Amino acid sequence: MKVFRWAMVFFLLSSCSTKQITGLPELNDVNSADIGGRQIQKSCEHTFVKGQYQFVHSIVFQMANGHGATVIGVTVLEGDILKTGLMGVEGFVLFEAVLSREKQLEVSRALPPFDTTEFASGLMRDVQAIFYVPTDKHPRTGKLADGTPVCRYLEDNDQITDIILNVDGSRGINVYDMGHKKSRSIIVGSRIPVDGEMIPEALELKAHGLQGYTLHMTLISAEKIDK
Repeated sequence: MKVFRWAMVFFLLSSCSTKQITGLPELNDVNSADIGGRQIQKSCEHTFVKGQYQFVHSIVFQMANGHGATVIGVTVLEGDILKTGLMGVEGFVLFEAVLSREKQLEVSRALPPFDTTEFASGLMRDVQAIFYVPTDKHPRTGKLADGTPVCRYLEDNDQITDIILNVDGSRGINVYDMGHKKSRSIIVGSRIPVDGEMIPEALELKAHGLQGYTLHMTLISAEKIDK
């Protein structure tokens, strides 16, 4: 538990970091109105789960210096309502929160060091980046210099998200701030069918910054929510 506490302290500090990878990759445009552009956009949207699901993951948290810990993460997607929680491996609940349709964050349980606004909002941003397609309905479609297809989404806050369709079938998600500094990079690994949706078996999120961290997420269970 002591190692876990120190790991999360570094996690909180990293959210304030400004040292990030810079440079937005150049795209060779593919007209989104053409067949090729529409196919790219459709494939990008399929990176994300569309139904209502509950996921349970084993999450290995690792700092750049090698320190880390393992927790269990529970994520519930109910349309535009997002619920998330963290438990210790022994099953003790450490954190619970809900992000409403109105984007209001309500924390129902938060034990130290999870009891800060920065942690709650940062965790929700990470979960949204992994599971929710960006809100931009008309992304720019194109290809990188090596021919890899990409969808580029511009958000209202000038954040940019690139969805990368790798040739091996995996997907990449890169998030850039308004200064075109990369803040998050996500690898979506192989996927399995669960009730009509393709669910990633493994995910890796890397936060870039002075005290960066990596989350290795392995799927334990996925259950479709029927209402």
